[in-house]
Amino acid sequence: MSLEKASISWSAKQLKNMIANGKIDFNHIIQRSYVWERKRKSALIESMIIGYPIPPVFAKRFDDGTGKRGGNIYCIMDGKQRLSTVAQFLNDEFALTKLPPVVYMDEAFGGECETDITGMKFSELPEAIQDHLNSVIFSVTYFDNLTKEEERELFKRLNAGKPLSTKSRLLASCSDIEGLLDIGSHELFDDMLTDKGKDNKNQVTLVMKAWCMMNKPIEEVSFEGKDFNPLFENASISADERLALDKVFALIHDTHLTLAENKEKAVAKKLYTETHMISLVPFFAQAVERGIEANMMADWVSDFFGSHSEEYDIAAGNGSAKNSNITTRHNVLSESFEQFFTEV
Repeated sequence: MSLEKASISWSAKQLKNMIANGKIDFNHIIQRSYVWERKRKSALIESMIIGYPIPPVFAKRFDDGTGKRGGNIYCIMDGKQRLSTVAQFLNDEFALTKLPPVVYMDEAFGGECETDITGMKFSELPEAIQDHLNSVIFSVTYFDNLTKEEERELFKRLNAGKPLSTKSRLLASCSDIEGLLDIGSHELFDDMLTDKGKDNKNQVTLVMKAWCMMNKPIEEVSFEGKDFNPLFENASISADERLALDKVFALIHDTHLTLAENKEKAVAKKLYTETHMISLVPFFAQAVERGIEANMMADWVSDFFGSHSEEYDIAAGNGSAKNSNITTRHNVLSESFEQFFTEV
């Protein structure tokens, strides 16, 4: 069965307006977070001025739910950097880097003109070049009614041969990326991750690692790519497992708030460091089961990191993803956790 697809053309000015009106969506689940540097953006604008062909754009089309005619949104699957660069330039958001002088047609002067466009923003270009840029046509192929499997396969094929990061390839192959992103929308990750981290979708690997720490025997847990990636690709988290994760994430978040309120900034920062947070997950899970509250967990975390266990610190350094180091950290934490909560 063939995919449902069609083609459409947008002028640069039209796509700028569509982006402003929310008709073009760049937040595809598996979209690469890499952003072009200004030199590459400038090269695209130069190509448009000179008249070099621009590669086609590929998108998934869906209804915006308004019921209005033309109420479609195009989710970009390939071409994000091209479209966003054009919109940014037309909105005067960056100036061109050093470029050779360009030759263009200017009817007001009756023929060809040459000008140096280095350092110019869109509004500073000759009017004839502005008009030309606004009218450059982008060819768009869009797909309707894609299944999740078709969407993942299409993304992989569109990006074949492109410099996708390991993370992007992993996201593209995950069987339940939507589910992991949904779990990863917890406020813990809003606080823990930077905007760049969230854009890179680091929350989904954190969710999967937390799941491993709560549901697999510790002697089987490894975050090395050869072990973790196949598990991530076949991710399947049940409703009960999700509920358990949500409770653990909530307790970690509340513990972090308590540490911050107690002005223990260094310990709070450690809690939100990936290696430490993931290592602590099983003990926050135990705390949830035993009804231990955030203030007590904050006391334990503070006590543990204040004791500076050399064995733990070594296992949290180089090679922290290896099972041997994960197991070492777990055993050290387990002894500390049981001793602390036996005494109190």
